[in-house]
Amino acid sequence: MNIVHAADPGWRFTYSGGCGITGVAVRRSLTDLSTGNANHLLDHKLACEFADLSAYRVTLDAQANDGRRHRGTLDFSTRRSGGEPLTVLDHIVTPQSEVDELFVRYLEDSLLDDIEPHLVAVVVARIVGEIAERSWTELSARAAYGAVAHSVSYPSRNPAGEPSLLTGLVAMPDVAAASVSGGSFERKDRVVILNHATGSTPGSLSATGGGQLLANLIASRGYLVIAPDNWGRGGSAGDAASGTDRPETYLMANRVANNTLDMVAAVLASDDYRMFHDPAQDADVSIVGYSQGGHSAVGVWLANQVGGTGIRVRELYSGGAPHDLYRTFRGSLQHMNGTCDGSPWCPTVDTDTILRYLTDRILPPLLAYADIGLERSEVFDGDALAGDFITGMLGGDARYDTLKTMLQLNSFANIIDPAETVAAEDSRIHLYHSPFDRLVPQRNTGDLMELLSPGFDVEFHDGECDSDLYELLSATISSGGVVHALCGIEMFDDVLKDFRAREAATGNAALVAVDAHPTRAS
Repeated sequence: MNIVHAADPGWRFTYSGGCGITGVAVRRSLTDLSTGNANHLLDHKLACEFADLSAYRVTLDAQANDGRRHRGTLDFSTRRSGGEPLTVLDHIVTPQSEVDELFVRYLEDSLLDDIEPHLVAVVVARIVGEIAERSWTELSARAAYGAVAHSVSYPSRNPAGEPSLLTGLVAMPDVAAASVSGGSFERKDRVVILNHATGSTPGSLSATGGGQLLANLIASRGYLVIAPDNWGRGGSAGDAASGTDRPETYLMANRVANNTLDMVAAVLASDDYRMFHDPAQDADVSIVGYSQGGHSAVGVWLANQVGGTGIRVRELYSGGAPHDLYRTFRGSLQHMNGTCDGSPWCPTVDTDTILRYLTDRILPPLLAYADIGLERSEVFDGDALAGDFITGMLGGDARYDTLKTMLQLNSFANIIDPAETVAAEDSRIHLYHSPFDRLVPQRNTGDLMELLSPGFDVEFHDGECDSDLYELLSATISSGGVVHALCGIEMFDDVLKDFRAREAATGNAALVAVDAHPTRAS
């Protein structure tokens, strides 16, 4: 669970309660608020052991630098847990020969198909082909197995903290169909958590979905892949026709991370997947995500710091993400208001693209779940943003302080002294971001890199997505999404390359027997 509040610098905290509480406090700087002396935002990430139908009180005791003491309490109760911990809803088996065709099909059917006019599409396709020939070595003709993908539901919580079922995808190698000598295969030393990008719903098992494509590619190398759907997608989306649709928890780091860790716990506890990890030990995991998924991946890494999750994060791969969500949001408003004045936070795509992200993705969940004190009519003017909202956000209107605080809560580049809070000595962090990304400014990743070094084992792969071909592509097509998406593909190629290099260097895969392998919904 999370408890969030503003505070002055230097406060020290202790936690107590009847549930064996442990926790860490992640501090963030607050900026651009109209009033108030508190300029730190405290995000307490707490873990408790809960029993059904029980009442609890969690107490936070704080001591300020001047000796003053403060106390906060949270009273809550639990409901009865019930239902299956994880249910397989559907499945798809992709033979090894077809896995190698998935990437080319994705490029043709999803990434390049919508580019207009036709002449531009032809030029873009040639540039992409040259990028692939130069740089991508892992995305085809590398499958060691076919892939089995399960659409699953699992128990977690909705944005209000109430019990709810969410969905996701679990992918694994089809070892039973492989020609495996002696009836065994080499279990990998990692489980992979894959956080999806904008518009993807891995649990839908869509043939053209990027989430399923990437999960299958990783699974075909022998890995167990866990890919949750965010709340508001898949089985928790509701129904627009009946008026019960729910906004996705888009870039809401704590909520996405808590749901992700619930899914990971359910998968690792399931007998269906025990042959792909050692259930007697905490699982070593790699977290992978790009764009929205890269933001989610960092959130999961931070949430795991509280411990007791059953996993150890060994690698974190994050690319093209709005790590400073507040400044990226503010830069988008400056773009729309014509007041960028050379700001590195202003995207350089067309206004319609920016507007869709603000109005359809970022703002709806904050209005629905975050109690920011604003009505929809104060933010929107039809399908556009209200002029008063834009000028008020940029001009320091006090009405928007809570919204600004929530955007900064869901930023990472503003964390204060992360090495003092985050025990990440065993995590290697890989960051990616193209300088030609016109949708999400590269400054997001540059600032996160600066924050994490020194103190962390972190590398910014700034040589990726930085060739003359990316520059040419950025100049050829007005849509900022193509360069942004291609850098994601390049990142995933690099991830698979890194997996293969680690396997070759360590040679520590475990030989396990092939038993009854789950492929069908139950």
